[in-house]
Amino acid sequence: MKSILIATVISVVLGGILIATFSGDRGRHGQADFALAATPVGPAANATALPTKTAAPASAGGGGPAVNSGLPGQAIATKNGCTACHSTGGATGVGPTWKGLAGHDVPLADGSTAKADDAYLKESITSPNAKVVKGFAPGIMPASFSTSLKPEEIDQLVEFIKSIQ
Repeated sequence: MKSILIATVISVVLGGILIATFSGDRGRHGQADFALAATPVGPAANATALPTKTAAPASAGGGGPAVNSGLPGQAIATKNGCTACHSTGGATGVGPTWKGLAGHDVPLADGSTAKADDAYLKESITSPNAKVVKGFAPGIMPASFSTSLKPEEIDQLVEFIKSIQ
């Protein structure tokens, strides 16, 4: 009997499609062969992911190792779920990458540009809808960091972002 391969999209999972593959032939124990694979793709157009309070590893994205700066801002980014949406390796995710961001011009959704200096980075953390980056939807990043982070934590986060070149 010929193997029949059926691929079924089960779910779209934050930047990936989960695919189940079944083989029509029965295995040695009468069970169908079964495999799962995650295929990375860009975020869904209507994605509205929110950071979690659980620790997540820094996202290297774009290849290469994850940034390990040792700066206090890195721990703050991980603790507050920033790296779930912002890569440190150049890949675009739910939010813009932090690699090479600091000091450069950022194209905005309204057609203007902004210099990613300390003031811009702080404003983007505390009032993320004030200047939305071109290609990203407003309202995805929570505005609660202005109250949940202390001013010195925001400064440390900015220093971490500036270190990612």
